[in-house]
Amino acid sequence: MKKFFVQMKEDCDIIRQGLKLVKIYLGKNYFLLNLIVKILRAVSPYISIYCTGLIITALTEKQGFEQILKYVLFATVSIFITDIMIRTINRKALIMLNSCWEKHSALLSRKALELDYAKAESSSVHQLRGKIEENANNGNGLTWVAECVAEIIACIFSVIVAVIMISGMVFSKSDAAQTGFMSVVNSPALAIGLVAFTAVMIALTVKYHSLSEKKQFNIFNNAVKFSPILEYYNQKYLNENESGKDVRIFDVKGLINEEIEEKIYKPTLIMRNSVFKVWSTIGQISTVSTNLIGGLVYVFVGLKALSGAFGAGKVVEYYGAITKLINACTDIAGNAGYLRANNAQLKQEIEYLELVSDMENGTRTIDDINPSNCVFEFHNVSFAYPETDVLILNNFNMSIKSGEHLAVVGMNGSGKSTMIKLLCRLYDPVKGKITLNGIDIREFDYSEYLRLFSIVFQDFRLLAFPVGENVACSDEYDEEKVWKCLELAGIKDRVEEFPKKLKQSVYKLYEKDGIDLSGGEEQKIAIARALYKDAPFVILDEPTAALDPIAESEIYSRFNDIAGSKTAVYISHRLSSCRFCSRIVVFDKGQIIQEGTHEELLAEADGKYSKLWNAQAQYYT
Repeated sequence: MKKFFVQMKEDCDIIRQGLKLVKIYLGKNYFLLNLIVKILRAVSPYISIYCTGLIITALTEKQGFEQILKYVLFATVSIFITDIMIRTINRKALIMLNSCWEKHSALLSRKALELDYAKAESSSVHQLRGKIEENANNGNGLTWVAECVAEIIACIFSVIVAVIMISGMVFSKSDAAQTGFMSVVNSPALAIGLVAFTAVMIALTVKYHSLSEKKQFNIFNNAVKFSPILEYYNQKYLNENESGKDVRIFDVKGLINEEIEEKIYKPTLIMRNSVFKVWSTIGQISTVSTNLIGGLVYVFVGLKALSGAFGAGKVVEYYGAITKLINACTDIAGNAGYLRANNAQLKQEIEYLELVSDMENGTRTIDDINPSNCVFEFHNVSFAYPETDVLILNNFNMSIKSGEHLAVVGMNGSGKSTMIKLLCRLYDPVKGKITLNGIDIREFDYSEYLRLFSIVFQDFRLLAFPVGENVACSDEYDEEKVWKCLELAGIKDRVEEFPKKLKQSVYKLYEKDGIDLSGGEEQKIAIARALYKDAPFVILDEPTAALDPIAESEIYSRFNDIAGSKTAVYISHRLSSCRFCSRIVVFDKGQIIQEGTHEELLAEADGKYSKLWNAQAQYYT
């Protein structure tokens, strides 16, 4: 019993938190409007039941035409007014509901941006968000908690009205003396017994509803893993122009269709069949229960009327009210079961929204840091990506001084980009520390610290927004400064050819007249974006990897001239791109194995740099 009350308390807490989130997604008045609609829908049938009973009584007792007309007009006007109210209020509620999905997606995205990069990118968080989105697509989660709670409250109103209407029936009896079986019919014991039987049947229905909904949740929860695969193939891979070429040239569609059939459609069909069986079973049980109770009630009411306890009009009224009472109790049972099962899904959403960043956020500002006289140092830093045990950097040591132009070279997977991610605090070391002028970088305010860097990553992305907004990362910007950065990046002339210049949208995702850029043009705009920020430390993390070595070298050389006295870090696995730098460090398996100028490193004939240089240079000799 104690466990039951603990579970009930937990369920109520989740429902309460869910209703708070409903206000965020759907507006603070949505739940109230939806509740009013459901209460009106639940209570309005009783108007017809009551008025029908009055009309039949008036006919059997041969009351006057005027009296019957009053009953008819009262029923018609009441039903008409109620229907108008339902339609008007429901329209407002539906308008709020239609914006729910966009608000829901936006809230989840904002939450992802609030988390530190390491947590936001973890597979467990990705899976949790995938489950939430799948639940939302299936109509579960927040919208369902609002629907179920409102439905339960409305059903309670229906039960109250029904009890009031039939209260006189239970203990009513004929004025005439009754003997034998009719005396049993008119006894309170039979009425109480019928009520007790109905309560037991409803309780059993509630229990089975709860178990079946839990089973359905487990089935859907296990099926969530199929959605990201289907989304990847149908919404991303097959819809992208780049992949479209491969699909046609190599006839990949057969392989993709087979994968989708075997890994998604067949398991999904099995899942849906399982859910259908559960729904079918509970539907049969509910039908049997309702019909059994309804039949007994019908017999009871008929016998009471036969004994002379009340007239034909009351038979219609009582039977209609009792039928609505049974339906309302069954609906309460069903919605309570749905609500408890939905809590498991709602709990996932609350868990996601309550995630907090693990990254420490200090209080120091960068105002006391002189960018022209500072040094970054890695002190015995070790790092493995979250949810893995493979150390990318192991007891790593390195320093970067103000004003130097540093090249970081090495083979793919040697730890170059990981070092930059740690330097920018996208991740924190699992061991060791990174300091700026001897101060652990974790002591700095995170947003303040990020002001130090302008970076073009190898997997950079432009926004499907106008060029000017892409460069400035804002809808308000200094046009003269944007043009200057585009000129320095070597893309100004191309942008001037655009019909809308800086207002020209990139890509065609949102604008039909958007411009599709080449890889080199995208990279130049990304470089212009880094220049616009005008941070004291600039980093190119292999953003030109898709270009040939000569084109990459030209971009790096131009950017080196642009960087001027700023501290600049250039990352590449192509050695020719960075030979102009004042210092070159060579990465191999998460360690620095060589450092020096281009000439000094070439002089070490047996060194890694020299071997890589000669291996790469032979293709351009």
